[in-house]
Amino acid sequence: MSLNADPDLRYGIDRMLARGRRIFGWGWVSHPTRTIDALTLVLDGDGWESRLPVNHGLVRSDVKETFPQLPDAESSGFIATGYIPRGPIRCWRLEAEFGDGGKTVIDITPVADGGRARRRLREAGYVLRAVARRLGRGDVKGIVRRARAQNYLAPSLDDAAVGRELRARLAGAARVTIVFDHNMGGGANVYRRAIVDERLAAGATVLLCTYNLPTLDYRLHLLRSGGAEETFRIASFLPLEAIVGHAAVDELFLNSPVSFDEPLVFAEWLAALRSDHPHLRLTVAVNDYFYVCPSFVLLNADGRYCGIPALSQCVVCLARHRASYVRLSPPTEIGPWRAIWGRCLAAADELRCFSQSTRELLLRAYPSLDVARISVIPHRVEFAPARLPKWDPRAPLVVGIIGQISVQKGALVVKEMLARIDREQRDIRIVVIGALDIRIASGRLQVTGPYQRDDLVDLIEAQHVNMLFFPSICPETFSYVVEEMMRLRLPIVAFDLGAPGERLRNYDRARLCTEVSADAALATLGDFHRLLAGGDR
Repeated sequence: MSLNADPDLRYGIDRMLARGRRIFGWGWVSHPTRTIDALTLVLDGDGWESRLPVNHGLVRSDVKETFPQLPDAESSGFIATGYIPRGPIRCWRLEAEFGDGGKTVIDITPVADGGRARRRLREAGYVLRAVARRLGRGDVKGIVRRARAQNYLAPSLDDAAVGRELRARLAGAARVTIVFDHNMGGGANVYRRAIVDERLAAGATVLLCTYNLPTLDYRLHLLRSGGAEETFRIASFLPLEAIVGHAAVDELFLNSPVSFDEPLVFAEWLAALRSDHPHLRLTVAVNDYFYVCPSFVLLNADGRYCGIPALSQCVVCLARHRASYVRLSPPTEIGPWRAIWGRCLAAADELRCFSQSTRELLLRAYPSLDVARISVIPHRVEFAPARLPKWDPRAPLVVGIIGQISVQKGALVVKEMLARIDREQRDIRIVVIGALDIRIASGRLQVTGPYQRDDLVDLIEAQHVNMLFFPSICPETFSYVVEEMMRLRLPIVAFDLGAPGERLRNYDRARLCTEVSADAALATLGDFHRLLAGGDR
């Protein structure tokens, strides 16, 4: 029975999956005349109800192509993630809150997959539907990318025979590195690829262990120089212990465990593995602040940079934190989190930071760490524009923002800036070269969509951008985007946070905002623009 109270609502569930206590799913929802302000996933079981906030407003260009009459189609995407008290789930519902104060509820139980029996059949169905969508758009490359990313038909290492075959194949390897990483994209994955390539070039065999959110299980990738990549499904990281005992594994490289199913179990296991095998080298890269807090971007429950306060404040904050990225980890308390990850960090041979600010924040959370084991090695950025963009400092202000702008990357700041620009009818435009994760209705905003780095100069010139803004409200550990901005030699404004603030202090065309707010950003952009317009570049 459908609980949908609004017959005009349009939606699609691409996937909604439960495995154990964990939930993950994505889809889209839109309305032809009403704005959707919030989505909540409501789950009912035997004697319990769980309400999980849903990250809504994500880019869905495929929905826009299919339903051009829906005004919010392009920003209709959503992702739901979190943990439930216990299973099984009897009812799955999506609750939508409209901008006019109304609500409606959609019963999605018939399309949600909470059991194992139908999983493989449903997975095949998801692939077929995705293939059909991409064929309709002529997106053959997209089909190949999706199939490779999910690896639905990969053999399972839970099969003893498959495990024995893999160990036999590794027996002849001279050196083996095991790399652990999330599979959600971004700078961490860029760095992981560099680490893997470096090991392969040195003659090592690499086992890459990632967590695959769309299927709620792990993937193990066997990579050898000159050989084809092989992929295996694996229910847990624990079987890797047998591989360590049978193969010439000499290095464990933890790139980022964000999204891992049982992060505290993983931290304990990694520390014990290093202790039980003294010949292993354990390197922990600090690509985010997951070792400090499940809020791995260090935004508190109010959405502001926390600065790593006293643990007593963290206890209160984490208990009321509702951000979707925090719900990538099971419910926990900050005391055990710091204690267990602290033991893992103490076991590492090297804690690799990519900025001095990251090193300082890590030591603020863990002051007893051996500073001699904490390195600072900035990322190597290959981007070098073929030419510098032409820009006019005396023209009306056009602010360029580059990248995938989520809430933690400053999407709400951009929204507040545009609201003030529109209210005051100021002669300012904002151009997002990339994507926005929230819907913003403004005639002074243009979003170009995904881009290639080699096209940045042309895009900047086509949009008449004459100042760049990096709106991230969290302390980035590096930021490839900021480095690319600097190499374009355009003026840049950013908040004085993390590695971007550290690097931009030494860039002659930068201004930093000490206050993290839309008003401060607008004031700094305006002042800097007036200064540049009044003199030579």
